[in-house]
Amino acid sequence: MDKMREMITAETDNTVETWPRPPRVLFAGGGTGGHLSPALAVAQTLRERYTEADILFVGTADRLEAMKVPAAGFAFRAISVHGLAGRWTLGGLLKRLRAVLEIGSGLPVWQAMFIIDDFQPDVVIGTGGYVCGPVLAAAKLMRRPAILVEQNEEIGNTSKWSACCIKLAAVISEQSGAYFRARGIRTEVVGNPVRPAILNATREAGVAALGLEPDRLTLAVMGGSLGSSPINDALAGALRGLAREKWFRDGWQVVHLTGPTRGGGLTEEEARALGITYTALPFLDNMHDLLAASDVIVTRGGGTTLAEVAARGIPMVIIPWAGAANDHQTRNARPFADAQAAVVIADAELTAETLLAALHQILPDPATRQSMASACRSLGRPESAAEIVDFIEELARPRLRSVKSVG
Repeated sequence: MDKMREMITAETDNTVETWPRPPRVLFAGGGTGGHLSPALAVAQTLRERYTEADILFVGTADRLEAMKVPAAGFAFRAISVHGLAGRWTLGGLLKRLRAVLEIGSGLPVWQAMFIIDDFQPDVVIGTGGYVCGPVLAAAKLMRRPAILVEQNEEIGNTSKWSACCIKLAAVISEQSGAYFRARGIRTEVVGNPVRPAILNATREAGVAALGLEPDRLTLAVMGGSLGSSPINDALAGALRGLAREKWFRDGWQVVHLTGPTRGGGLTEEEARALGITYTALPFLDNMHDLLAASDVIVTRGGGTTLAEVAARGIPMVIIPWAGAANDHQTRNARPFADAQAAVVIADAELTAETLLAALHQILPDPATRQSMASACRSLGRPESAAEIVDFIEELARPRLRSVKSVG
């Protein structure tokens, strides 16, 4: 039978619901991994439930989604849109001017409307980042139901501006949902969607994939998708201190994601001279393997990263990035600090000494690590992506429904 004519059925008490084709869903969100990863998580979960689901991503041609989305096996189309944020330099001002001209001309909205008219999605999903604004506006103009997935405790500007365009907001907490509820928007607390690969990865597979020593505990350090020179420098000093401790030299190994262009950190030659087991990588595509292999993580406070770590239940040192809009990373970190699942170091207070002190609180004591892991796991929402797929089904139903009585 032609796949596009296959029937998707869902039984209720007295009816069988038949859908003449799989759902067709358009995703918009990117610029950073924090916006792209939730979209990929939901798309992959949707594809697991409906293998023939028609899925399209919309993003920008010069950001990571243009590479990551096709690599994940999904179709991708680009629109011309850029962000208003940036440094107050000549280059930053020119970027802002370009963004203002694009928005003022309406070009990205028109491009998104053309894509929606061509693709005919049943539902549109936005996961933040400036690309999602014009796409959600186009969905509103084209009368397509839209869901906004907000990853942070502090609502981003694009999410605020897009609130009038959506049917439903999927948020990480009651507090983060208050903005949408105050505007009469249906709001569901689901946590942050996590990719199936994060949930399904095993320690054995992660250790093997990364070439780690299976009998050692693993400390993973990462400063975001672009890396962080301050974290790299602080880690180098902290590791010089830890190298004096026999329990660390003999029992731990370090995987350090330095960022593709960031300086600082140890060289592997210096690490060998210190007697510690240390691997430095500019970036890592298979983050699920690293999380599965990790026993403690040092990280920034991005909502997606914290959700993925919580789903695995790993003790953390969180260093919220001070440059994040509205200081949202500090707010993201607060529930983990309150639950004693993480030690939080303010960006301005990050030094080799403060990082070493935080690591000394966690690394030497198995009971501390176990307690923190349990607290971290209690904050995880591994079912989040599946719940959002439920909402996709609900909003798609009017376009797909054909109900027949069986009783």
